[in-house]
Formats: sequence, structure tokens, C-alpha cells
Amino acid sequence: MAILSTAVTLKDLPPPPSGKEGWPWTEETKRCNTLPNYPRISVVTPSYNQDAFIEETIRSVLLQGYPNLEYIIIDGGSSDDTLAILRKYEPFLANWISERDRGQSDALNKGFRRATGKLIGWQNSDDSYQPNSFLSAANCLNQNPDADVVYGNINFVDEQGQIIEPYPITEAKPENMMPYSGICNHSVFYTNRIFEENNYIDDTLKHCMDQEFILRLLIKNYKFVFEPGITANWRIHNSTKSAQQMDIWAEEAFELCKSVYRDRTLSATVREKAKESLYGLCLDNFGKLRLNLFRKTVREMVDTLGWKSLNTEFALKYIVSLFGVQTLTRLKRTKRQFINN
Repeated sequence: MAILSTAVTLKDLPPPPSGKEGWPWTEETKRCNTLPNYPRISVVTPSYNQDAFIEETIRSVLLQGYPNLEYIIIDGGSSDDTLAILRKYEPFLANWISERDRGQSDALNKGFRRATGKLIGWQNSDDSYQPNSFLSAANCLNQNPDADVVYGNINFVDEQGQIIEPYPITEAKPENMMPYSGICNHSVFYTNRIFEENNYIDDTLKHCMDQEFILRLLIKNYKFVFEPGITANWRIHNSTKSAQQMDIWAEEAFELCKSVYRDRTLSATVREKAKESLYGLCLDNFGKLRLNLFRKTVREMVDTLGWKSLNTEFALKYIVSLFGVQTLTRLKRTKRQFINN
């Protein structure tokens, strides 16, 4: 295992599985030879039982044609074929471990503490980079040496890797990180200064860790620079954590917005966006029939904003939610039928 000082090519890597074609299976990024300086790029991948996708992730990192690369994979003790894939690519990895951990956030912090790059990225084990992303990130840093974070674009892709639609990336401002992330980890590279100044992932979070981390860095006034040449793929499939743990995300996002609103050192603009987000998240819980969570967040909203926040709409929805999911589903069905007639 080593840091790669020359660009990896298709000829260097093990052959792709049968039937796999295109990027990053049978296509590679042209070798980077246009920059005066190639800052080391470290990529950390947290992994757990993603043998269906992690090989694509690995190849999308290695085949960037980048000549100064450190790739670190922190596996949580996978029981599928992940370890066989890691051993297959072991000569190209700077570091990998497989051991039980306290979840994705814990795994990320382990990787970030091992990383030695000037730019440090985080790519999940079912997601991937598009070609030329590393060259674009390095070029952006060379042109903006005072940058602390460089970030780019994201595409939603399906299980087969086909693009569905772009993710709506927004300007790097605290208010754009609530209630949803205007910037996501898939296409972000942090400079080593971030971690040298003891900024790490909040390991109590299970789902909103990238949202909270980026928001925290923005509040601390670290400099973010957008680079459109950095592009990543966020895979949507039934076994993703995003699909399976929306209740956890909804609860963590609400707590995040609540903590921002309560922080009176922040600007009125940021606190007002946090307040609006609390209302929006409550309504989203009701609309998606997360009724227990809806009632909990309404009570917390009242505790945070006062009784005047409980307007007629919220009061009625709170009462209706007490009748349960089946009753609410029937009411919605009746309403649709009435409107259609």
C-alpha cells in the first residue's frame, strides 16, 4: 500500500468485471500534465457492505489520471465481498482497514486523521467521481491559494449509473444549508487546514453529518470556492442510507435548524432561514406521514419559538395526526376524490 506518485492507467488496474463498460471500467481520464503544481489529493471512503458498488467508486478515484494521490478506505467490518475487492486493489491504496466502528461518522474521522493530502475529499462507497474532477480541484486550489474548501457539481444517478438529473448545488452560504444541503460531500475537497484546526465530523450524527459539517465551516467563515469541473455521482437505490433512514435525517435536520436559530451570535438572515426551516420540516413530516415525529417537532417548535408559532394550520394538523396513519390516509384519499369530482 502506498501513496501514488504517478498516474494510474487502465493497464495498471485489474480488469473490470464481465459486462462492465465505459467510465470507470474501460475508460480512463487522460493523464494530468498541464499544471505547474500537483498538490496531494487524499480521498477517504467509508464503507460497509457495498460490494455491488464499491469497485466503481475505487476505479473512479484511481483513474483520475492524477499523479499525487492518497486513497484511504475505512471499512466497518463488511460481511459481503467488499474485503475481496479491497484486497484486489490493495496495491493502489495508501491505507485500508476493516473493523467494527461506531458508524459512518466515526469511520470518516479515522480516515481524515490518516490523510496527508493538501486537499482531502470524501466519497461514499456507492458513489463516484466523474473524469477530470481531481485536475479541476487542484487547478482551482492553485488559482485560489487562500481557499479552504473547493466544491463542485453533483448528478443523481440510478443503480446502473445512468444520470437521472443534476443535484441543485447552491452558493456556499449558511442559509443555503437549511433545511436541505446546498452543498454535499460528494463533490467537496477540504484543505488540510480544516483538520489541522481540529474540525472533524460530529460522530453523534448518523445522517446529517456532511450538512452539519459544511454549515459549521461556513459559520466559522472558512473560504469556499466553486469549481464546476469537479463533478460527482450520487447513486440513488433502495438500499442507500438516504432511502432507509429518512426519519433519522428529518429528526437530525430539525435539531440542526433549531440549534442555528437559538444561536444569537448568528446573523438575522441565517436565524430567519433556520426558523422557516423548522416550519417546513414539521410540515414535511406531516405530509410524509411521519406522525410521531411531526408531533414531536411541533412541540419542540413551540418550545423554541413560543405558542404564537402554533397557528391554526399546525393546530388542526396536530389534532388530525392523533387519529393515526390509516385515518389520515383515508382522509387524503377522500379529499383527492372530492377534488377530482
